[in-house]
Parts: sequence; C-alpha cells; structure tokens
Amino acid sequence: MKRIAIGLMCSLIGVLLMTSCSKDEDEVVKSSEVALLSFSIRDLRTGSNTVISGGSVPFTIDQTDRTVYNKDSIMFGANITRVLVNVTADGDVCYLNAAGELCSIGDSIDFTNPVTFRVISSDGRFARDYTVRINVHQVNIKETSWLRQGSTGFPNLAEQKAFVKDNRLCVIGVDDDGAYHTASATLDNYTVWASTACSGIAGDGISVLLIDDNFYLKTDAGLYSSEDATTWASVDDAVKIDALPGGGIGHGIAWFCQPLKTNEHIMRTIFIASPEANGTYAQVWTKLSTEEEWVAIVPQGDKLYGCPNLKNLTVIQYAGNMYAFGGERVGDGKVKLATFESRDNGLTWKQNDAAFKLPQEYRDEADCSFSAATDGKFVWMMWNNGEVWRGRWNGLVN
Repeated sequence: MKRIAIGLMCSLIGVLLMTSCSKDEDEVVKSSEVALLSFSIRDLRTGSNTVISGGSVPFTIDQTDRTVYNKDSIMFGANITRVLVNVTADGDVCYLNAAGELCSIGDSIDFTNPVTFRVISSDGRFARDYTVRINVHQVNIKETSWLRQGSTGFPNLAEQKAFVKDNRLCVIGVDDDGAYHTASATLDNYTVWASTACSGIAGDGISVLLIDDNFYLKTDAGLYSSEDATTWASVDDAVKIDALPGGGIGHGIAWFCQPLKTNEHIMRTIFIASPEANGTYAQVWTKLSTEEEWVAIVPQGDKLYGCPNLKNLTVIQYAGNMYAFGGERVGDGKVKLATFESRDNGLTWKQNDAAFKLPQEYRDEADCSFSAATDGKFVWMMWNNGEVWRGRWNGLVN
C-alpha cells in the first residue's frame, strides 16, 4: 500500500509541475536587459541613380561608447536623407528625430547628421542611447583634386625635371640665358622656394635622372652627378650609368626601382627613354635585380599600346600605376594635354584622361612646359609660368 501511495503521490506532483510549466510558457516575461545587437541599412541610391547594396555595408556596434558606424565610407553621392534600417535588440527600439521626439524605426530616417537610437527594456525600467552615423565619402574617390598654390621664389625655368628627395621638391631646369638652376622647397611648405645656380656643369641640353639617391645629368659635354642637385661633378667612370639601353641617360625620361609585390628581395627597375629617331613610342626597358640584361618592352599586336611620344613627355609612378603626361596633337597643328596610364609596369599604355585628370586650367595647354614629381601621396606640378599645383587622387587612403 505504501508503494502505491508513494507512486500515486509522485504522479500527482508530476501533473502539477506540468501544469505549472504550461502556465509559465503562456506568460510574457518582462526583462531589464537592454542592448542594440545588430544594425544594417537597406539599399541606397546616388544622385546618378546608382544602387548601393545595403547588405554590402557592414556596421560596427561599440557597446562601450554606444556608437554605431560603418568603417568603410559609402560611395560619394549616396543619398542618406531617407534611409530604411534593420535593427535587432534586447528591448524595444525607437529613434529621436531633430525635434527630440521618439519615432518608429519603421519610418525612413535622415542620417545627414548622427541619429540617436534608444533601446528601452521590455519592463520599461531601463533605456540606453546609441549614436548612429553613416559615413559617406565627401569627395569622388575616382577623381583627382588639385590645389593651386601661390609660390614665392619659384623661377621661370624651361626644360624642367622634378624630383622628390629627402622630403624636398627639387626642380632642375635652364633659365632664359641657358644657365642651369635648381629650385627647391620642402614638402611641408612648398609655397616658398629657393633658387640656386648650379655649379660644375658645362655644355647644352639637359636630361636628368635620380638613381640610388644620386642625381645624374647629361649634356652634350659629358655626364655629371650630384647629391643635392646644386653642386655637380663630372663623372669619369660613367660606363655603368651611361651604358643604359635606349641611348643612355642622355635620352632618359624616367627611372623607377621598387621591390616586387611577390618578393620584396627582388627589385624591378624600369627605365623610360625618349623615342628613337622618328619613333612613335617612347622606349621602355625593364630589368630585375636577378637579371643581367635589360629587356625592351616592344608594342605588339594589331593594337599597339606603347608609351606614346608626347610633347614634353613626363612620367610618374603613383597609386600603384604609371602615368605619362604630355602634349598630344589633335589636328590643325593644335596640341592639348593628354594622360596615358599603365597598370602593368609599363607593358601596355592606354589613354585615360579621366584616370588622373590634370588641372582644368591646363587641359588645353599647347606649350605643355611643366614638370611633375610625387612622394607617393601627393603629386606636384610645376609650370614654366611659375605656378605650382598640388594634386591627389581621392581614392588614396589618408
């Protein structure tokens, strides 16, 4: 009998417990938990009606500072005045409009300025505010911005060649009397220039390269070297330097040397020289530090994509690519500035005036007398009328 009584009692307790659990499941449990767990936006459009996928824009939630933001800015021109959002949270979520009124997050929201989102615990006892901002590029990262600077002391030089060395801009050229001068300015204060007459140079003509932190200048009287681009000395043992392909330094336009992306211990050197007689393209030569011989890059195929023979050809290496600037004949003897781009270390060149737009004031310049240099972040252009411009491709990271 005791066993039956005990068994009966256990059964009754089990029924009571099941009934209790059933009632608990039907009840809504109020919580004091409060936190924003996820945030995303729906698709946006730009002024040109380009669709930006909201799912491609990840947002970071900083629970310590209670901020929400996208680390990678959205495309320039994105319309963020009417944004629909998706939010999950521990608690109920609303946002404060410009008047400080609580509004439903189901409405479109203007994110021109940061917006406060409020999460309220389900028991109504606690609340937490988050500042949400949507970062948008303020400039078109596919364009180039230029700033014209009033310069002091920059001379009127012809046949300019520009370089960056030791945090300084150096421009070498000839004055109206044919004398060689070097103008220099610091990168931090490139509006103030000092012009110095070069010493130790004889002859006419000018071709200058910066090789291994030394300047080399070739005239019809010989080859000269300098560490500061002002004081020059004749180079007696010039076999190695002057025996470059493409006619040597006397025909040199540009010299680039940098490690391979796949092996930092191997250097690639690119030497660009003026065209051969009546040539259509500039000469492009390349050599790895593991090789003995230079290799000429010769345009081939039905469509030749060589480095063009532009008037006053100037070549820089910038933002991972190479850019050739100079005058291009457009008919009736007229010349306008053109930009050619190489994305494969000088192997092929294609005209792309939009890739690196030159200052608007000079795009139809017929004289094309300027020099250009870069420190990898900015590009400086010095014109023979004394104007100095600083430009930057907006896509570069600060």
